[in-house]
Amino acid sequence: MANDVLSNGRLAESAVVQRTRHDRGKKAPDIPAIESRNWLLHRHYIRHEYSACKLLIEQELTKSDGHEYANYLKGLILRKEGKIQDSLDCFQTAYNVNSTNIDNVKQIAKSLLIMGSHKRAIDAYTEAEKISALPDWEIYYGLGEAYIKLNQLQEGKKHFKKSTELTKNELPNLALARLYLLDDMIPEARTAYTAALNGNPESTDAATELGLLYLRIGDTQRAFQQFGAALAQSPNCVKAILPMAYIMQNHREYDVALSKYKVAAQTIPESSALWNNIGMCLYGKQKYVAAISSLKRAHYLNPMSCVPSCNLGIVFLTTGQPASAAIYLCAAVSAEPKNPTPYLLLGLALKRLDDLEGAERSLTKAHALAPQDPLILINHAVILDARDKQANAAEILTALNDIMAVVDVDIQISQMAKKLSKKFQREKTELNSAQEPTDGSEQQRQLSADEV
Repeated sequence: MANDVLSNGRLAESAVVQRTRHDRGKKAPDIPAIESRNWLLHRHYIRHEYSACKLLIEQELTKSDGHEYANYLKGLILRKEGKIQDSLDCFQTAYNVNSTNIDNVKQIAKSLLIMGSHKRAIDAYTEAEKISALPDWEIYYGLGEAYIKLNQLQEGKKHFKKSTELTKNELPNLALARLYLLDDMIPEARTAYTAALNGNPESTDAATELGLLYLRIGDTQRAFQQFGAALAQSPNCVKAILPMAYIMQNHREYDVALSKYKVAAQTIPESSALWNNIGMCLYGKQKYVAAISSLKRAHYLNPMSCVPSCNLGIVFLTTGQPASAAIYLCAAVSAEPKNPTPYLLLGLALKRLDDLEGAERSLTKAHALAPQDPLILINHAVILDARDKQANAAEILTALNDIMAVVDVDIQISQMAKKLSKKFQREKTELNSAQEPTDGSEQQRQLSADEV
């Protein structure tokens, strides 16, 4: 009995050890969990390891066709790859597995919206709104986008406003601000952009678009500040680099502007606007050959754009090549027939080519499109004078003098207007003196037989 007591602890310990070793030899029973590897799928996806994620997704789908999360992630990846229809099929499969998951319905609606099925997207978003337990800003934002695509701007604006009330995300405010700009509602658009920035201070899109708004209303200083804020967050943000360089270019800081354009060229080397601005910077530095080369590249990249063609016309006129200028200015007229500037420049080119009749027609068209533009008025008067239509030219000068009494114009325009006015007065005086009798007495007119 004593031996049993002495050896009791050892015997018990050895039994426990033996039992533990015996248990280790047994495997835990496999529990078939369909979504047991969702964590791994999620980790690969958020790390942008799409190849590994797709491989794992296919393994999971082989085990079970009713794998909701695998189909959901596969749909997201296929959409990123541009396979919208295939992604829609995946989201539909996930919806069939779990029709109460609002995310499946929202992704179906988003795919339909991208595919251009706007009415079906509205139906899908409406269904998502019904099954949503709480108001979801993404649903209202998607509805707003769909209505905008259907050109129902008021409905789109209404849903964007609902979306802004539910989130601080920048997207609804940006969309709302763009709608305000379409209606020229500048204060409301500025408020929406400011709200987007308040909720997302690091948003480069909100800062850039607000800067463009300030640039549109002529507040260059605030625009420059917003572009600087955007570049502080993203130094290679092309949307901010281009307008900032444009402001510098307007202040004749051509070298600084060109350095900015050089940075932008690394991201958007095929941008027509970029090469157009580079060309005009070089033109400002009087490097005409390089300016023509850059502007021709801008015209090649976008031959239907009026701006590069007009600028090429200006450079060719400056370098004394009116025939080449006329070719590109005709292209500019075709691109924007309602823009008076190409007609004005074309008229100047035709005048230098001694085609006064064509120059008159071109400037008459420019005058019809912009009847109060001082530059067009003075050039129109000069052409009419060259065509010996002094009476019509005098009427143009009268309208120009009325405008100059109210608005400050360029000194060259005012000097030319005074020069023409003096010329017309001198010609009128000479004409009156030529009509007076030279001997100082009136010649008697012979009366006919029936006159008294």
